[in-house]
Amino acid sequence: MQVSFTGTLEGGRAATTIGRIKAVGIWRSAHGTITQTDRDAVLRALAREAEEFGADALIDVRFEADETAESEGVSLRRLVASGAAVRMAQAA
Repeated sequence: MQVSFTGTLEGGRAATTIGRIKAVGIWRSAHGTITQTDRDAVLRALAREAEEFGADALIDVRFEADETAESEGVSLRRLVASGAAVRMAQAA
């Protein structure tokens, strides 16, 4: 699956937007760091979600941290990825 962090596909290929989707990673201590492994895992989850909608690619992919405080005062954070699932135009 092609993934773009911009609003276009490689080579400027035309695409039809299916919709904006998101995937979330696992909760971790808010005091820890978000690693490349965390980014890779949530990006794979986002790609699986896009495939379920029949998408060929993801564009405008963004990462953000989602934070919360547990009832016992423990701060947690998870990585969230979102992007537009698109279906690439067929070659003429």
